[in-house]
Amino acid sequence: MLARNLARLLGVGNKWKTLIVIASFSCLAGQAFADPQSEISAYRKTYNLPAVTLDPKLTELARQQANAMAERSSMDHNVYASFRSRMASYKPASAAENIAMGTSTFGDTLARWKSSPGHNANLLKGNVTRFGVASASRHGTTYWALILASPSDPKQSDVKVLSFFPFVMLMRVR
Repeated sequence: MLARNLARLLGVGNKWKTLIVIASFSCLAGQAFADPQSEISAYRKTYNLPAVTLDPKLTELARQQANAMAERSSMDHNVYASFRSRMASYKPASAAENIAMGTSTFGDTLARWKSSPGHNANLLKGNVTRFGVASASRHGTTYWALILASPSDPKQSDVKVLSFFPFVMLMRVR
């Protein structure tokens, strides 16, 4: 309808109408089907923060959380384990989690998180560079889990203090 009215206003023929329809659909589809990485990174960029990259380990942790919430019909950070214990295997330098229920698209969920001060603070956490996101549905309700993190510094985690001796520190670096 929009393309037809626009074509009529511009006084163009069928060939141009087809191109206008394709262009209109592409513009609308681009926003409707934008991926979470692009949406979160674009939002962070407006605050001069670094983009985030999808992390498979964080995505798996988010999937476990979303599935647990859906299975139990409960939106809770600790639905099957505390956030800290779930993140122990990832060993992040910093991490945060947003959860939601009742929205059907990531765009709607992100909008809800942006409007919540606590969730928004997690989205704008300055030192995070990785994320994982997942959703799970049960009985017509969709549950979402988003984990944002900064991985630990690999150089820092490979340094082991073996002993202290006055004026000398013995360390092993892998």
